[in-house]
Amino acid sequence: MRCLLNASSVHSPAWKRLLLTGALLASCIRSASSELPSSAPLNFVTEGASAHLPVPSNLDGILSTSWFRGHEARPEAMIFSPEGLPGPGHTGRETLGTQGNLVVRNVTAQDSGSYTVVLETSRGRRSVTEQIHVKANSKQVWIQTYPESYKYVVQSELNYSVVLHCVNTISITPVVFWTFNGKPHSAGERLIIRRLSKEHLGSYTCVVYNNQQQYSSMPVTILQSEVSVDPTDQPIEPDSALVVSGASAIALILAGSVGMVALVAGICFTITQAHRMDRRRRV
Repeated sequence: MRCLLNASSVHSPAWKRLLLTGALLASCIRSASSELPSSAPLNFVTEGASAHLPVPSNLDGILSTSWFRGHEARPEAMIFSPEGLPGPGHTGRETLGTQGNLVVRNVTAQDSGSYTVVLETSRGRRSVTEQIHVKANSKQVWIQTYPESYKYVVQSELNYSVVLHCVNTISITPVVFWTFNGKPHSAGERLIIRRLSKEHLGSYTCVVYNNQQQYSSMPVTILQSEVSVDPTDQPIEPDSALVVSGASAIALILAGSVGMVALVAGICFTITQAHRMDRRRRV
C-alpha cells in the first residue's frame, strides 16, 4: 500500500492537515502489520492432552525460534531461547517439536492464553501470537503417556520404555485396571512397559470402577516408530582387494602358519641361548 498525502491538503488549515496526516499514518501502520503472519485461531485442547503450537509454514529462511508466554516477548516469560534452552517461563512440560513447534504436555486450565513465537529469518525478525484454549475434561478418566501421545497414538522404537498413567477424578476410592486390545491385561494406575516388543503393540484402555459406576478412558494405541531408510542407488560391491578365495586363500593360510611356526621357533631359540649364556657365567 502506498501512503501519499493529498496535494490539496496543503491549502487547508493547519489542524486539518495534521488530522489528515495522522489518519494516513495509521492506515500505513495497519497495512504494514497485515504483512506479518497472522495468528492461528484458538487451539482447543482437552485438559490432560497435549497442545501443539506450530511455526508459520509460509516463511522461508527461518534461522531460529524462541517462545514466550503472553502477547509480548518479555525475558521473564521466555519458554525457550533461540538456542533451544529452557527459560524462566518453562514449566517442565514444554518441548520443542519439529521445525521449532512448541508442544505443551498435559495441559491444564492455567495453560490457556497466548503464546508468542519470535522468528529470526533471513529477512529480519518476525513475531506471531498463538493461543491455547483448554477445555475441561468431560471424561473422568484419561491416560497420560510417556513418550507423549499425539491424537491418542504413542510411537516408540522397540526395546524402549513406555509408561501409561491412568488419571481419574472419581471421588470414591476406585479400582483401576487396564485392557489390551479389548481384553483384561493388568491392574494399577500405572502401566510400565520396560522394553517394548511387537507383542506390546496395540490399543490400551484404562477402566475405573467403584461401587456405583464404571468409567473408561479413550483408548491409546502404541505403534512402532517408522524408521525411514533411504535406498541406495546402486548395490554396494565388496572391495576386490579384500576378497581372497580358492587357491589364494589356501596359500595365505599356509604362509601364515609357517610364519607362526618360525616365530615360535625363534622365541624358543632365544630363550635357550639365554639359559646357556647364564650357565657359562656361573661356571
